[in-house]
Amino acid sequence: MGDEQMAEFLGFGDDPRGVEAVRKLTPEKRALFERMAGLEMEVNLWTSGLGPRPQGVLIDLAKRGAHQ
Repeated sequence: MGDEQMAEFLGFGDDPRGVEAVRKLTPEKRALFERMAGLEMEVNLWTSGLGPRPQGVLIDLAKRGAHQ
């Protein structure tokens, strides 16, 4: 993931300071955020029926009805 994409993922939008903040992340923090972005994509694919359920994470979904 590029710096601009990471800044967008972290909620900086188009703010140019976001890219600078991303560049100042420690390698450990950057890896953590990269993993979070990847898991978000995996969960989105799974909930859309387009991929397998991600392994090693807990997924808490709201119940659709009171009796489910």
